[in-house]
Amino acid sequence: MEASGGRILFVGVGTSGCRIVNLLQSRGIRAAYLFASLDEEDLEATDGVNMNGWDEDEIRSYVGGAATGRGVAFVVAGLGGSSGSSLAPRLARAAEAAGTDTFGVALLPFKYQKWMEYKAGVGINKMKNCCRGMLVVDREQFVEESLEELPLSRLYEMIDGKVADALEALFIAGDGKTPAVELRKLTKMMERGKATLEIRDLSGGFDEGIASLVRRAYEAGQGDVDEVMIYSSGNRPITFEQAKFSAEGLKSLLGSEMKIHYGSKVSERGSAVVAMVMAMGEGSKLRVYDPVAQVLGGRSLDEEPEQGLAIDLGIPTLD
Repeated sequence: MEASGGRILFVGVGTSGCRIVNLLQSRGIRAAYLFASLDEEDLEATDGVNMNGWDEDEIRSYVGGAATGRGVAFVVAGLGGSSGSSLAPRLARAAEAAGTDTFGVALLPFKYQKWMEYKAGVGINKMKNCCRGMLVVDREQFVEESLEELPLSRLYEMIDGKVADALEALFIAGDGKTPAVELRKLTKMMERGKATLEIRDLSGGFDEGIASLVRRAYEAGQGDVDEVMIYSSGNRPITFEQAKFSAEGLKSLLGSEMKIHYGSKVSERGSAVVAMVMAMGEGSKLRVYDPVAQVLGGRSLDEEPEQGLAIDLGIPTLD
């Protein structure tokens, strides 16, 4: 089976990143795969490496061998913990340094995990600085009353599985030849800076799933959403009537000039999801963001912490 877009590298980082990328690998997407973490348990089901104590040269050497010659790399990680927030930006920087167009796929912590938001926000900002674009998944979208009694570890597994379902449809179709949507179209949407991925299962019916996505686009705010992609993965392709319904709703809520793309990946797998990628405008802000970057504005922190802020004062250099 061929992955769309030619030569792809997937990098799974941390618990969720390794699980999601391992699922993609098990489903036969033809690509190169790397797995990394600071916790040995994350790597039990993969051939990944524990990067505890690795310096930048070691990381660049490890990633460079797999990334060189690849057209595009996707670094997938849950942010907020130690592995994802610290390793994902470093791995993305190494892939980009190897000449590969690199994109980040980041999962945000739940709302109650306030202690993780700072690390997650810093991680997003670092990845944005070394990636061509970001695809952000807010785990909060999966929290429903029916899932409140679910063990937390099982909830994480379920979310990672749905994210893998949604990502799989972007790279390979059921016939193994044509993608549900063009990878070029996805990366172009991500290159605007950041995009979000919303996923709905079809337990309430296909129409309700699409209606829920339309409502979510409206909640994001008119002017914040530049472009939308809606697609399905599983045994339920999007029909003409459903595309028409969602297009009319989105254009009435977000403007008649809104660009909307559709696609379906049909497979025999029992589970099915409908998903939406939203390209967010330059000024839009995610639920979790880097507070340091917010304060600094256009300024940046020096790579060497003891140097403090790198602020141009407009004063000529004195010898």
